[in-house]
Amino acid sequence: MRTIPDILDIHTHRPENGSRAIVSYSPLNRFTPEACLCSVGAHPWELTEENAEALWNKVRELCASRPVAAIGETGLDKLSPAPMELQLSLFRRHVELSETLRLPLIIHCVRAMEELLSVKKESRATRPWIWHGFRGKPEQARQLLRQGLYLSFGERYSEEAMRATPAERLFIETDESALDIEAILRRAAEIRETEVEMLRKTIRENIRNVFFSA
Repeated sequence: MRTIPDILDIHTHRPENGSRAIVSYSPLNRFTPEACLCSVGAHPWELTEENAEALWNKVRELCASRPVAAIGETGLDKLSPAPMELQLSLFRRHVELSETLRLPLIIHCVRAMEELLSVKKESRATRPWIWHGFRGKPEQARQLLRQGLYLSFGERYSEEAMRATPAERLFIETDESALDIEAILRRAAEIRETEVEMLRKTIRENIRNVFFSA
């Protein structure tokens, strides 16, 4: 029987969190979290016309050479200098890899929700999609939830959006925040008007179902 790690933090760029989090490994970053659970993906801010193929090859290489808990973070960002068509091309590759490896997809999305949902519809993706660091309005949260996405909340977010997210679609994360995941958990429990231990149990169950059920 496979042992499921005792984690609450589904997305961090702080490798010192070790085995207590899923560390997002970005191919051009310098750290290599050998002892950590990793997610692997190419971020739209790393992408250029010149390095697109090299980035993609590195993602595939890392997925083949280490245990990977998720694909990403990856996605679409209209503030990135990379052309949107190039971002879409690389994002579609990540979606296909997520489906092939039967891993969830951790998404970075800035001002490109329409394009993101269009890819989801055309790809008919079946693996879970998790919008990390969600800071949108409640209406946007509800639209994404209707399309089957999960939402992950970090240090800053709309409290109403947090309350609007069903327990079974909820994750929490530290991302690049200096806050500990326990502080994020306690605040989320307060906003949702639930017991901390009840929310802890819910988050762990969601992680087990989404990241370790395949």
